[in-house]
Amino acid sequence: MPPLTTCARYSFGALAALTLLAACGGSPAAGPAPTATAGTSAPAAGVDSQAAWDRTLAAAKQERTVAVVSSAGEWPRQFFDAFQQKYGLAVNLLQVSSQAELVPKIDVERKAGIYSWDIAIQPPPNLFNGLKPLHALDPLRPALILPEVLDDSHWIRGFDDGWSDADKTLVYGFVGQVNWAVRVNRSIVPEAQLSRFDQLWEPSWKGKMAWQDPRLLASGIGPAGSIYKLKGEDKLRSILSDQQPGLTQDQRQLADWLIRGQYPIAVGLNPTTLASFKDKGVDLSSIQPLKDADPAAGTRSAGGGSVGLFNRAPHPNAAKVLLNWILSQEGQALYGKLTLSNSRRVDVPPVDPDAVLDSKRDYFSTSAESDYPAVVKAQAAAREILKQG
Repeated sequence: MPPLTTCARYSFGALAALTLLAACGGSPAAGPAPTATAGTSAPAAGVDSQAAWDRTLAAAKQERTVAVVSSAGEWPRQFFDAFQQKYGLAVNLLQVSSQAELVPKIDVERKAGIYSWDIAIQPPPNLFNGLKPLHALDPLRPALILPEVLDDSHWIRGFDDGWSDADKTLVYGFVGQVNWAVRVNRSIVPEAQLSRFDQLWEPSWKGKMAWQDPRLLASGIGPAGSIYKLKGEDKLRSILSDQQPGLTQDQRQLADWLIRGQYPIAVGLNPTTLASFKDKGVDLSSIQPLKDADPAAGTRSAGGGSVGLFNRAPHPNAAKVLLNWILSQEGQALYGKLTLSNSRRVDVPPVDPDAVLDSKRDYFSTSAESDYPAVVKAQAAAREILKQG
C-alpha cells in the first residue's frame, strides 16, 4: 500500500507552485476554473446507490490517490491512515495552519493552471471566506452517494443544518458543538472566583489571561467576534487593552501556558490541541470551560470540522470516496475520537459532554457565512487595538 505522504511547505511563486506540483503528483489543467452553481440536487430517487458506489470505488482504485488539504495538528495522520487502510487509496496530505497560509497557496497554484487538490478539511471560514471567492470549490451534494450520509435522521436538525455557506452548496460542517470561548485552570482559579463570562473584565484578571491572537483568522478570532457581535465593539476594545492578555499564534503554547498556570485563563483554545496533550498522558482534569448562559460565552462552532470539494480535482472518484467516508458514521466516530470534537451525527456519541449543542437553541455561529461579517469587523478592531498585524 502506498504510504501517506506530506507535501513540502509552499514558497509563493509560480516556480515554487510547479515544484510543489511535481512533489505532490498533481497535473496542470488548462482553462479557467468553473464557478460552482447553486441548486444542484442529489441523485434522483430510485438510483441504485450501491451500484453507483461500486462504480465510484472501482474508478477510485484506478486513480490510486486522493490529495487532501487539512488543518495542522497530529490527528490527520491517524485519520487518513485509517481511510487508506480501508480503501487502499494513498493520501497526499498538506497541512496548513491558517486561512492566511491556505488562500495565497491555492491562488498562486490556480493562476499557474495547477489543480493539485481534491478535498479540503478546514474551519468553515477558510472555505467560504477563503476558497469560495477563488471559485475553487464544487457543489458537494452531487458527490454524496451513501444513503447514510444524506439521511436526515442521522444528523442533528437534519442534514441541511450542516451547511456553513450562505448558498448551502459548498461548505459542509460535520462538527457541531458549543465552542466555549474561555477555559480556566481550576487548580489556580476556582469557580468561586470566576464563574461568569462578564467577570473577565474585572481588574483582578489583568495580565492573567492568554489569547490565541485575534488579529489572525484562527481560533482566537471566534471569541473576539462573539464579543463584538453580542456585547459591542467597546467591550472588545476594553478586554484587549485594559486586561493586557498574553498573545500567541501557537495553539500548543496557549495550552501549555494554561496547563502550567503561567496564564490560568485561556481564550480561543482549540479542544483539538488539548486532545494532543491528553494523548501524551497530561492530566487535564483541572482544565475546564467557563460555562455560562451569557450568549457570548458559548457560540456554535464547527471548529475545524468542515469539508469542501475542489473543482478540477485531479482524483475526482477518490475524492468522492473520501468525502462519503468522512461523513459516514465510521468516519465521524474516528474524527471525534481523534479531535475531541462532537459530530453532528446522532449515531456518534458526543466525545465532549461539555460542548453538546442544545438542538432547540439558536446560537451565534462563528462557522456560518451569515454571521461572519462580525468576525471580520472584530479582526479589524483587534488589529487596531493591538497596533500590529
